[in-house]
Amino acid sequence: MSEALVFAFILLALLIGYLLGRYRSTATKNVKGTSGGWPQKRYYQGLNYLLNDQPDAAIDTFISALEVNSDTLETHLALGNLLRRRGETSKAIRVHQNLLARPSLSKEQLHLAQIELGVDFLKSGLLDRAESLFRELVEAKNVSKPLRAKALSYLLEVYQDEREWLQAIDVADQLTAKKFSGTPDQWREMQAHYCCELAGNMLLTKELLEARRWVRNALRYDKNCVRASLILAQIELTDLAPAQALIVLRKIPRQNPKFAPEALQLIYECFQQLQKPAERVVMFRDIYREHHSLPVLNYLVEAIAQAQGEDEVVDLLLQELPAFPQMEAAGELLKVVSENKSQWVGFNYNTVKGVLEKLTAARCQYECSNCGFRGEQLHWLCPSCKSWSSIAQR
Repeated sequence: MSEALVFAFILLALLIGYLLGRYRSTATKNVKGTSGGWPQKRYYQGLNYLLNDQPDAAIDTFISALEVNSDTLETHLALGNLLRRRGETSKAIRVHQNLLARPSLSKEQLHLAQIELGVDFLKSGLLDRAESLFRELVEAKNVSKPLRAKALSYLLEVYQDEREWLQAIDVADQLTAKKFSGTPDQWREMQAHYCCELAGNMLLTKELLEARRWVRNALRYDKNCVRASLILAQIELTDLAPAQALIVLRKIPRQNPKFAPEALQLIYECFQQLQKPAERVVMFRDIYREHHSLPVLNYLVEAIAQAQGEDEVVDLLLQELPAFPQMEAAGELLKVVSENKSQWVGFNYNTVKGVLEKLTAARCQYECSNCGFRGEQLHWLCPSCKSWSSIAQR
């Protein structure tokens, strides 16, 4: 069902709710012997706006006229949510603030409206206001368990957006408690990423002991956290311990094979520090046999060029490029070069290397398995759907 049709149905629900609410109010007054009446002017004004394709004005009119009670609460909430999805967060805020101003609603209903208002603030970027509302619900004593869990999950999102990783870890700890233990693994995976954020910050400032501590915490939360392993390998390289870094990097395909390409550059740097070019070629050949891809081929070519010379590179590429139809241009270039070996040395090798790198980069696209977001670099947190570890090379 299209959003426009949903919007029309909600407006219709507002009309019906309006009529029912006024009818109930009028009937009650008549029973008591008082005079009732239809506020026909406002009703027809709202209907006129709707028929003249002015839904915003219709909403304003009906909201002001529609009584807020248990019967109409769902209609108000549905309207506010739809406005928020349409990007009209200021209108959604008005709808939900209107609900909170009604003392006739029960505590549970007011808490529900407060959650929705907090989400409005969150989506509007008013993080301090959203944090205040969610924190108030979390700390209140009379909030139901489902609503408290929902408030905690939104509070976690606030701290993610604010990059307040310590607070985020604390909130996730609350969500993994027994009373909220429905999906503890989800929260622990997120906590591992929060620890990685802190470890990465420590690594940038060369505080290696602190960086190691946060990596250990990350792996305690999630032993298969590839990001933690990559950061630990970077720490070892910074600490001039390339052999230890290689031990860590070899574990990554077992942790999560889809992130194996992220270890290639670090593996190359490890052998660079070890000054073992021949062993680097052996390892990249092994990796290429397991992962027949352009990024691995690119590193293998570079390793062979440094260890065995450019002629070996020509032979390898002429053998492997036919397996990649998208590399026809580079294949033709290599054929021309191989016909005249005297032109291969120096300039032509760099030319072919540049072509190979460009074609590899063009193929190296990242995609979110959750929402389909695409980009040219790895984001551990998807910018679109805000899911962790969902983006990998296509």
